[in-house]
Amino acid sequence: MYVKDIMVTHAATCMPGTSLQDVAMQMWNHDCGAIVVVDAKEHPLGIVTDRDIAMGAALQHRPLWEMRAEEITNHRELYCCVPEDSIKHALKLMEKHEIRRLPVLDKDGRLCGILSMGDIVAFTNARAGKAAANQIAAAETLDYLRHVSSHHGHQVTVSH
Repeated sequence: MYVKDIMVTHAATCMPGTSLQDVAMQMWNHDCGAIVVVDAKEHPLGIVTDRDIAMGAALQHRPLWEMRAEEITNHRELYCCVPEDSIKHALKLMEKHEIRRLPVLDKDGRLCGILSMGDIVAFTNARAGKAAANQIAAAETLDYLRHVSSHHGHQVTVSH
């Protein structure tokens, strides 16, 4: 099974200078928890999640309309995959880097979709009763999800 079999092909995007308020509204309007930050040629630069917005506002004590997507994504490495990657490869990448979403790139490095752990779990669940030689086992998917979703000891102290 491959990324192209499960990925969402219409990923919501924004530019680096987009306010976090506008990013949050895009999440609401597209019913998603992450927006891919892209340049003018649709090359991914980062991802802003709903959690990033909440933590950014809490830690920086600034309104969302004053904060930009690039402020959230500037210091984090972006991990991506391609449509021809196997789902197992994508899961291992998510597990290794403790992430839940991967932008999917075309042969020119432009965004052509997004793959989330939720997409994989939903697909695995939908296929749970069907036998397929290239299917990811539900137990295996849950093991990856358990690792990616566990607490990783990151602690931030906020002073008032």
